[in-house]
Amino acid sequence: MNNHLIIGLGGTGGKIIRAFRKTLFQEFRSLKPDAVNVGYLYVDSSDEMMRIDDPSWKTLGTSVQLDMNSQCLVREANLGAQLDNINNYPGIRDWIGDRATWRTILSGMDVTKAAGGQKRRLGRFLFACRVSKFKELLNLQVSALQSCGSVAVTFHVCTGLAGGTGSGSVIDTIAQIRDLYSDNANYRILVYALLPETHPKANWDTGNYHANGYAALAELNALSVGAYQPYDVAGVKKRLSTSDPFNGCYFFTNENANGLAVDVDTDVPNIVADFLYQKIVGVSKISWPSLARLENAENGDSSPETDALGRNKERGKKFLAFGIKRLAIPDDEIKEYLAYSFARQAALQLAFNSWQDAQGFLDEPKNVDFATAVRQRECLQRWRISDEHLTLSVGILPEEIKDPHWKPINQEWADVMPNFKSLVREEKEQVWLDELAKMCEQRYEQNYRGLGVRKFYETKLSARKEHAREIRRVIENDLFDEWRNGASSMHDIGRHLDALLAFLNERLSASDEKVAQARQGEEAAGQQVAARAREWAHIGLIGGLIGRRNNLLDAQAASLQEQLTYRTRTEAWIFAKGLLEELISEINSLKTDVGSCASMISEAVKDFEDSLGERCSDEAQDLRMQLVRFYDSNAVKEVARMLTRDAGVQAGQAAVVRAALLQQLGENPTFAAFNNRIPKQRFLDILEKNCERSAVEAHNNLMAEDKNRTPLLGMNIVEKLYREYGGSTEQLKKYIIDLVARAGNYVTFEPLECTKSAPGIRAGVPTCITTFTVVLPKTPENPQFMTTLKEMFQGARDGQVEILESDVKKNEITLISITNLFPIRFLKAAAFLRDRHDLRVTGPDGSRVRLEIYTEGDGTQFPKIFAASEGEVVAEGLPFVLLGKCTGIIQASRMNGATKLLLLTKDEQGFDNTPIQLGASIRESAEKIVPENVEKIRDAVRQSLTRDFANDDKRAELSKLIVSEVESIKAELGGDVTDPTYQRFLNAGRAAVKLINQPR
Repeated sequence: MNNHLIIGLGGTGGKIIRAFRKTLFQEFRSLKPDAVNVGYLYVDSSDEMMRIDDPSWKTLGTSVQLDMNSQCLVREANLGAQLDNINNYPGIRDWIGDRATWRTILSGMDVTKAAGGQKRRLGRFLFACRVSKFKELLNLQVSALQSCGSVAVTFHVCTGLAGGTGSGSVIDTIAQIRDLYSDNANYRILVYALLPETHPKANWDTGNYHANGYAALAELNALSVGAYQPYDVAGVKKRLSTSDPFNGCYFFTNENANGLAVDVDTDVPNIVADFLYQKIVGVSKISWPSLARLENAENGDSSPETDALGRNKERGKKFLAFGIKRLAIPDDEIKEYLAYSFARQAALQLAFNSWQDAQGFLDEPKNVDFATAVRQRECLQRWRISDEHLTLSVGILPEEIKDPHWKPINQEWADVMPNFKSLVREEKEQVWLDELAKMCEQRYEQNYRGLGVRKFYETKLSARKEHAREIRRVIENDLFDEWRNGASSMHDIGRHLDALLAFLNERLSASDEKVAQARQGEEAAGQQVAARAREWAHIGLIGGLIGRRNNLLDAQAASLQEQLTYRTRTEAWIFAKGLLEELISEINSLKTDVGSCASMISEAVKDFEDSLGERCSDEAQDLRMQLVRFYDSNAVKEVARMLTRDAGVQAGQAAVVRAALLQQLGENPTFAAFNNRIPKQRFLDILEKNCERSAVEAHNNLMAEDKNRTPLLGMNIVEKLYREYGGSTEQLKKYIIDLVARAGNYVTFEPLECTKSAPGIRAGVPTCITTFTVVLPKTPENPQFMTTLKEMFQGARDGQVEILESDVKKNEITLISITNLFPIRFLKAAAFLRDRHDLRVTGPDGSRVRLEIYTEGDGTQFPKIFAASEGEVVAEGLPFVLLGKCTGIIQASRMNGATKLLLLTKDEQGFDNTPIQLGASIRESAEKIVPENVEKIRDAVRQSLTRDFANDDKRAELSKLIVSEVESIKAELGGDVTDPTYQRFLNAGRAAVKLINQPR
């Protein structure tokens, strides 16, 4: 099994890793499938995409976020403090550059939090401060990969070149990997670099955007030819020798060769991820030998282009471009469409639970009379909000309900009176009424429920919050059960609570009247008690009156019972009023909780609707696109409609969703717990994950029931093509030819550069070699059509077409073009980036810009990406021609009766070389200069400056000679300081003086 480590640098690198992991999970429902062995390392100066809860890493409810040991945050580094003590930091000391310039740059930045900020050298600094962590994580990932048995690892380094972090750290990332793993046969390094787009999005270009891209290209080129051996940012070694730093470097843009422009932020990472997926996973079980040869530049002459004399390597050719096109039945998109259809239905059930056979669950509530429902006796009893409950005639709290001595108010007084009368009759008849009154008063004041009526209700009033919360608990549990079993929706529950609140407020408003009615009843009963007491006082002691006294005692007991009942209810309704106030507050709180749930579910419905709108919306196939969707979107929508109208399917899948949500709430689910434990993103995740399973199951059941229906999922693309074109070979051939014609690389080449001939560019060497590969899914069921299809692909373009058969993705055909063995100058974008770079570095802050965009020096030390044009040869050579003339290396001599300037040099032994004829004058020599002569003059001048002009006096004298020579040119031109020829010599003279005074 091959080992692969994908390293993402900066935002672009992170997005590529994210897209790759999503693709991997969507295909295998696992991030570690048996077929591949992949590790990851994401390096960035921003933690935005590293957060564990970043929703952008979610796919159908599952996060594919990286583990902490795959993330390297390069931040929290104080460059200003390190500049103050630069010698204490050998990892940055030798390349960081002018400290004064850095202080100017840093004056407006918070460096402890700054990302690369489109300053490549700052990005390098941030990487340097965390390079030990990078190496630790790198070794950890490699060890984990190798634990499976295979030693070889391919490093895939992905980055954009426009920013500061990724572009600024790519050179050191390559160098550090190669330093740790020097065997380039077992440890291959492949780079994937996004070139800056011509027209960046708003606010993306803060100044260095395009200049960064060109500087990065110059450094990658210099690294590839050995002209850039970067300092060891770890501070352990001096420079890192990287004779073979990378096997190959892919360049890509947001436009392909056929003019298709894609979004840099969203589409490009997916395209690169698809390319990586095909290389790492798609062909993991089959042989693709040509790929390694291409990426190792073994299919031709990879020797770099050189300088004019062929001595120094200048322009490497280990660069590649790729194009990828997928013809696919978009299983993932179809699955997502069905899943989001189901998720929307589940959310609508949760929200409204309003079903209509023609449409499924509706986005509107059912018509229910909740006002009447909350007034039903059964509801009042169940929710403990009847008058008897509110007045505590019967208990509300569990201990009250369980108390065997607790009786309703009426029953309490009805039960005590017979006992009181029995006790009274044991006394003298004269005192029966007085004793009965005392017993009743004592019961009322002291013994009623152990406290006396007034004390009892005063005590309970102080505990009214507990009673209100208990009633809320009972109501909430009941309503939650209704929602749990699918009988009520969240909207229904909210309306139910609205009706309940209205009813409770009515009862609160009527509570004072209830108190008044009880007092009136008490007063009326009191009058009866007083009347019987007066009658009792007039009864004599004559015989025969005993029966009358008994009757009067019974009547008085009945009146006292009625009076005490009313007195008790007066206190009870005073308590009920306070309880109602507290209960209304609790129910309002419950309504708020339910409202939050309902609002979140409604938002989710809208999100699912938006997700549906983004999928399966194709009106026609677009063969230009990287992913060509080969399916009938209307058929997908029709199946989705059928399934959403199936009451049994939707009721079942909604029940699955409710069960999954309830698992999040623990043993005591409440609406508050729902809000606290199921934020919107988790709610979406749960519905997406469960509804995907339900949707796939429903699709498969439908297909099993209807054998004549073409499946939407799990179908082989070859079989799909056969069904579509099996009866029309000509139509299929045209379709394949059109498809292949639009499969272009994601770079454009400049024809003038590709055909250029110049010194240092070997003639007759094949460059820019393109190979085309078609990956077909294995289809043993239809060998004849498979043979026809292969022949059509092989005949669809010039040159050889390689056919591979894979069993990884049966729903797609992948077309891959790879072009290699070209120098960077072939890229059309390179000239644009060069022009933007030159414009940037020739401005008033040019030296500062160079410090920002190059990781070392000012960039002039690196070989140029482009072979010099004739004008550039003259411009570059003229300072050396002037120096040659003034140092005596170029001298005038008579030849065949005419004066000629000769280049006089000596060989290694000190003998004269054959003189090289230049022009008749310094002006003519400058106009006719050729690259070979420039190189020879440059070598001779540099040797002379080092050998003969070491001290200041001689350098000053030579500078005066240069000025004199330029002045003589001006004189020849009649003193016209605006003459273009004079201007060229003036600039050359200044450059020559600068060369003279360079430290050696």
